[in-house]
Amino acid sequence: MAYVTGYDDAYYSMTWMGAKAYPEGGNSGRCYFTGLLGMYRLFGESDVLFADGTSGDGFSFRWTPVWGAPAFNGGAGPFHEIWEYTSSSLGFEGHWEEDHENGFDEAFAKLCALVDRGIPVQVGLHYSLMLPYGARTSPRLKFQHETMGKTGFGHHVVVAGYDLDKGTVTIFEPNDIMPHSRYEAPISVFREAWAQAKQRGASGYEPWEHHHPFGGEWTLHDGYGPFLMVWVEPGRDPAWDIATSIRHSFRRNLKILCGDYPKPYALFGNQWQIPRFETGAPGMAAFAEKIRKGEVEDVLAPDGTRRPLFLRGQIPNHGVLGRAGAAGYLRRVTRELGLRGLDTTDAAAAAELMQKSSDTFRVLRYEADLKAAGEILSRIADMELSALAAMTRAVEAVRQITHVAPKAHGIAAE
Repeated sequence: MAYVTGYDDAYYSMTWMGAKAYPEGGNSGRCYFTGLLGMYRLFGESDVLFADGTSGDGFSFRWTPVWGAPAFNGGAGPFHEIWEYTSSSLGFEGHWEEDHENGFDEAFAKLCALVDRGIPVQVGLHYSLMLPYGARTSPRLKFQHETMGKTGFGHHVVVAGYDLDKGTVTIFEPNDIMPHSRYEAPISVFREAWAQAKQRGASGYEPWEHHHPFGGEWTLHDGYGPFLMVWVEPGRDPAWDIATSIRHSFRRNLKILCGDYPKPYALFGNQWQIPRFETGAPGMAAFAEKIRKGEVEDVLAPDGTRRPLFLRGQIPNHGVLGRAGAAGYLRRVTRELGLRGLDTTDAAAAAELMQKSSDTFRVLRYEADLKAAGEILSRIADMELSALAAMTRAVEAVRQITHVAPKAHGIAAE
């Protein structure tokens, strides 16, 4: 038996409570990043919101008619860019792998070796297979299992232990609360889920109704390749400097919020032939205006029913959680500017606006009426446009952050 000591305390939950509270009102999201936040904390970065905001994920927005829904996540590109950039920017060495040449045996041996070294591993799964086991110890997963049935969806969890004698792995569910987030599942089931092949049948891909409709059919979830694993090596670069990290990530976050990122390739399409899409705070405002004009409708499902665009997709969860990270990041920027005697006015204003955005997304999460949701989104866009203006004004102070040493009790730190 092997287990990553300390991960229970480092675990970071992406759950926030709605009107019905736990377990029914347990909202969550961004499973693709939560595991890494716990790893950063395990290996020395205690400010989880700063780490979250460094990723750029919480500053992002994009919408395209092809998707049929807005996305309040994505940063400057696909998930693997978030994994790689954030780890590097925080002074850690991050890795992601998939589709190992020798299949499950090679991948599982590597996973076990990492756990043996005290390293938790985030993995991508077809999670419907795992739900029955999580439901045994988690009221939240029990509720999901009962309401979602056998529908399939892709999900990221963290493996922090294994027991070959019992034939189990220890799973941490990122979208739950302690202590219910931890459970054990059979290695045989984990293997099948980790291969991500449950939608492939005798006639090819077989869609499940939980997936979002597109083009008159239910969409598919193939995610990354089989045996996806993401991890962070312990030990921070001793030469890492928070001022340098902030100076680079602040500019990147500003470009994400203003709509320069994501670039077209982040839409997973041909970068030379793409549909019109909106990004950043200006794109959010444009999207809200499209709703106001009646140019956007609730999603039409293949069975002829309409799915409330925001309510059913749980899309605003990413806004709640991502904007909380963005606000936390900006608060840390404000603090570091203050320690160096630099102007904090605009960074502090941007932090407050992004926190208001996060709080307002909580309201949007439960709005089924599309027109009313559009009005809420318009208010959020105004907040984020104001945050963008404040961040733009703060650029000059941030540029100076690497040139001024922090002060401790009025004396320059050594």
